[in-house]
Amino acid sequence: MEIREIQAVEGANVYCHRPIIRAIVDLQEWTERFSNELGDFRFRLVKTLPSLVEHYCSKGKPGGFLERLEEGTLIGHVIEHVTIELLTRAGQTVKYGKTMAILEEPGCYEIIFTYEVKEGAMEGFRQGYALVQALLQGRSFDVSEAVEQIKQVLDEYKLGVSTQVIVNACQERGIPVYRLNEGSLLQLGYGKNQRRIQATITDVTSSIGVDIACDKELTKKLLNEGGIPVPWGVIVKTEEEAVQAFLEMNTTVVIKPLRGNQGKGVTLQLSNVGEVRAAFKVAQAYGEWVIIEEYISGQHYRLVVVGDRLVAAAQRVPAHVIGDGLSTIAELVDKANSDPQRGEDHEKALSKIKIDPVVLLTLSQKQLTMSSVPGPGEIVYLRDSANLSTGGIALDVTDRIHPDNAELAVYATKLIGLDVSGVDFVIEDIESSYREKNGHIIEINAAPGIRMHHFPSVGQARDVGKAILEQVIPTGNGRIPIVAITGTNGKTTTTRMISKMLCDQQLHVGMASTDGIYLKQKLWIKGDMTGPESAKIVLRHPDVQVAVLETARGGILRAGLGYDYADVAVITNVSTDHLGQYGIETLDDVAHVKSLVAEMVKPHSYVVLNADDPKVVAMAKRTQGRVIFFSTENDNIHIRKHLGLGGTAVFVLRGMILLCQGSESFRICSVKQIPVTWNGKAKHNIQNSLAAVAAGWALGLTAPAIRNSLQGFSSDAKNNRGRLNLYELDGVRVFVDYGHNAAGIQEVAKTLRHFKSNSLVGCITVPGDRPDELVREVGKVAALGFNRLVIREDRDLRGREPGEIARLLYEEAVRCGMEKNKIMIVLPEIEAFRQGLESCRPGDTFVMFYEHIEPIEEEIQRRLAAQQEISGKLTAKEWAVGGEY
Repeated sequence: MEIREIQAVEGANVYCHRPIIRAIVDLQEWTERFSNELGDFRFRLVKTLPSLVEHYCSKGKPGGFLERLEEGTLIGHVIEHVTIELLTRAGQTVKYGKTMAILEEPGCYEIIFTYEVKEGAMEGFRQGYALVQALLQGRSFDVSEAVEQIKQVLDEYKLGVSTQVIVNACQERGIPVYRLNEGSLLQLGYGKNQRRIQATITDVTSSIGVDIACDKELTKKLLNEGGIPVPWGVIVKTEEEAVQAFLEMNTTVVIKPLRGNQGKGVTLQLSNVGEVRAAFKVAQAYGEWVIIEEYISGQHYRLVVVGDRLVAAAQRVPAHVIGDGLSTIAELVDKANSDPQRGEDHEKALSKIKIDPVVLLTLSQKQLTMSSVPGPGEIVYLRDSANLSTGGIALDVTDRIHPDNAELAVYATKLIGLDVSGVDFVIEDIESSYREKNGHIIEINAAPGIRMHHFPSVGQARDVGKAILEQVIPTGNGRIPIVAITGTNGKTTTTRMISKMLCDQQLHVGMASTDGIYLKQKLWIKGDMTGPESAKIVLRHPDVQVAVLETARGGILRAGLGYDYADVAVITNVSTDHLGQYGIETLDDVAHVKSLVAEMVKPHSYVVLNADDPKVVAMAKRTQGRVIFFSTENDNIHIRKHLGLGGTAVFVLRGMILLCQGSESFRICSVKQIPVTWNGKAKHNIQNSLAAVAAGWALGLTAPAIRNSLQGFSSDAKNNRGRLNLYELDGVRVFVDYGHNAAGIQEVAKTLRHFKSNSLVGCITVPGDRPDELVREVGKVAALGFNRLVIREDRDLRGREPGEIARLLYEEAVRCGMEKNKIMIVLPEIEAFRQGLESCRPGDTFVMFYEHIEPIEEEIQRRLAAQQEISGKLTAKEWAVGGEY
């Protein structure tokens, strides 16, 4: 038994609309072995994990999984439930799990479950697998150690409390969030409307302000010069300098690192030389330069300022223990740290009490040690600084703060130059003005922790995360319109049409498509960019105002969607292609994958569906969006019913494209006025045009704007490269197209049959990863659609032997009645193009269905240049529009 793969699918996917872990396990010797046939395995499993009794499983009731164990279930299913139980014990919530056999790989199982923290969930799966493997091999397994290991990974990778509460505020407002690293750097929103935060630092936080706040002495200088009361002190570098400064100050002092945070290395209330020397050594462990300053007596408060207002105030109580008359201070600390609310760092509401030299020095000042036993009810403060990161607690005092103190905190924050700050303030009573009660600002902190305000030990919680988000994104949800297009055929052309419509409105459009990512119609990244990572690239670009995303089946199956939901979803059609891959075996499977795009919308979204395709029509029942149907058929029944219910539809009536909403109708244009339809001959491009019209309307474009854009969209290399592009070479019409499946090749053949031509010749192939029946289907369609065939193969054979695909196509074409002498087999793509073209006579039409377009275009341009040189003038030109022949 072995783990083949563990993968996180971070977007909505065909298994679940939430992020999932997808693992593949090869059971090997445990294949088809059922739990009730494995001796006492199931009993030892329940003894090891008694809480499995609570699992419902498919029985829908507690104890359901135990019933499945008794009846007999496969080991993959057992690993799923064990993993979920371990993650639950580690504090995670798993809302969905499923185990499926991989039909094409006997013994291999796909295990799916949702997660909260990717890395922790993967570790949970590894531990779950290890537990089941151990029991199968008759070994014991330490569940507590496994859960602890999972917790450690979770704590390392999950967002800190301060960042998480901002994410929660985003979720409440529908603002999408991308995590940009393994830390706390987040993108909020998409495209042009995106903002970034890192914990409580925003993308407009001044770097100068942060530098000032990190320099405690410079901070005090600027505050003092601004008229703000601060403690007096000096910077020292040696122990003797510290002692001399203490003697000259002649008062109780504080010693702390010059550039420190979270109270590290800070010692308060030092009243003799010995304490100063010891505290200096502690502080210098955190930096060469050390501050010694006067100690200000009073209560310690943290005031949080966001923008120009104070949003929260808390009294900070230093780490302490309460005696019981029996336990030592060390034992009382251990007891306090066992509180599940305390974490190692910032991952929980409170931090564990840290024992460090500052604590030992503070205790020695009280003539105590870690072995001392405090009396019942006696409070022992372990340090004087009151940071939560060192084990302190917080009491909310926001409603009690005197207005003068709030005003002082806001003013101090502005002086330093921060948009978000934590102001450390000392005063006897927060309800009194600092002017009357000797209040002092001790420090200004950039990137303040805010968990003390969300989870105070006493008092009302304050939603500082929400306040920070309102400062960063005052209104709206940070989104840009997203258009997602999928379908077996036509999605690239439809994507390009929609992009052109929006670009014509002077919008900065980010488009991801089969041949690359385009920004404002300029190629930015070359390659097949139809997967989720490409969508993320577009949505992360800070200039993009609208995203138009071609969304292919492969990307959906491999990694889900790269966005949360679309404002407009378009499904062009569903036909047999890519069967036999990723468990896709039937047309219904293909439709299920494509339907994810229709499902991942909101009620305000629009979903554009092909009313001529029954599989696409059925998606109307699976979406919560507002449906717009389109159809090229006369009197389509789905269109009639939809309009009768007040819906919206786009269809062709007497050659005119109409958009109707209930009883209202809008004339767009004649199909013959759209160049890409080749004077109305290319039915598939009429369908693509209708889908684009519907999407444009859903995006708020007017009928004239849609009309003007479509009339300027041609089948040339500029507008629709590689999609029925026409060249004329020595009297032969040459079309270049990306058709690579039966439906696509059939539509091209049907279109060109409308043209006057002596002979129609097609150069065809099928990708090697398609099953034999789909390869033969292409051979049949090609034999019936063309007069002659040139059969080639892709450079990437995708697991096939050289000549294997060509043989299948040849055999099927002959079986369907094409004469053998009308079929050429030339395997290399460029040679197939050359020989196929040279076999044509003037008046013939030659169609090149390509894998790589660049070599084909280069060969065409070479031949065009040769023609021009021979004739002394241009004798061939690239046709931008269709016409009669």
